[in-house]
Amino acid sequence: MLRGRRVVVALAAAAIGALAPIASASTPFAGAPGTAHRPHVGPVEVLWPESVREAKTAGASPGPQQLVYGGGIKGHGVAHHPRLYIVFWGSQWDRNDPYVSYELNFFRGLYGRGDDWTPLLSEYCDHVATGAVSCGAKSQRVGRPSNNALVKGVWFDNSAPAVPDDLPVVRINGLDDVANEATKAASHFGNASAAKNVDAIYLINTPSHFSSLGFGAEYCAYHSSVDASYGPVAFADMPYNTDFSIDCGQNRVNPGAAGRYDGVSIVAGHEVIEAITDLYPTTGWAATNGDENADKCAWVTSGPGRMSNLHLATGMFAVQGGWSNLANNGAGGCRTHTH
Repeated sequence: MLRGRRVVVALAAAAIGALAPIASASTPFAGAPGTAHRPHVGPVEVLWPESVREAKTAGASPGPQQLVYGGGIKGHGVAHHPRLYIVFWGSQWDRNDPYVSYELNFFRGLYGRGDDWTPLLSEYCDHVATGAVSCGAKSQRVGRPSNNALVKGVWFDNSAPAVPDDLPVVRINGLDDVANEATKAASHFGNASAAKNVDAIYLINTPSHFSSLGFGAEYCAYHSSVDASYGPVAFADMPYNTDFSIDCGQNRVNPGAAGRYDGVSIVAGHEVIEAITDLYPTTGWAATNGDENADKCAWVTSGPGRMSNLHLATGMFAVQGGWSNLANNGAGGCRTHTH
């Protein structure tokens, strides 16, 4: 997510008083999903809304351009064969919502015909020195998902309404209801071991009008990881994008009705390609200021890496560019399409 740091949202702090900063992923989640035990989560990587990014970066001196390898967790910092599990959390969801079909078609089309967007991810790897800016010939790189299918499962968790019981992004005592849903999803999909969660990413979609403090004002989405009893679990929070369309991508590429869900693929795609290259922030690939591969190219409207359409077998979808350390003869730069 954009501008990855241990984030404390000023808006929330002003509204509810002093809040603790986001905790590091140091305390294992010992309880079973859905119990009173709550997970402790790692640093959050946040995608700022377009206007917020512009305000926060105006006049800032540029930091180091290259992404560097953070060492991973037990040497594992990227998804070698990515596996995406998509969750629509809460009984508020309508399975026939066009939002649902748009998102599913987007992710189901990746790694198939017309996808010249994800190949950029193969630039990044594990098994290099901490601080490295490139991968050797024998490095274990981000590869293709098994059977070229990124989506390995879809779950409508409609047993009860999705109701937040603590704050996203700004957390009290480091707790996160979305992280808890991710651990439940891991159990639901049968990934109740560390080995089965390797390369897995859980995309948690929250329903329309879900009470997420700061959504649209301070963030469009975020990703993080949580220490569960069955290993670290990588997850992303995807708020109902069109609830706050002005600054989170709607019609950023396509006008009118054709661009209503532009922000869904731009923002969800942003989070997933960051999770693939930085599973457990920021132990994978990130700049020294915390920016990940998609952060460095967020909301670009012209030149290489600009937001544009991806023509997949499953439809046309708006995406943003990702960062390449190798572009511009090693100086680095944004790229959207690899052809």
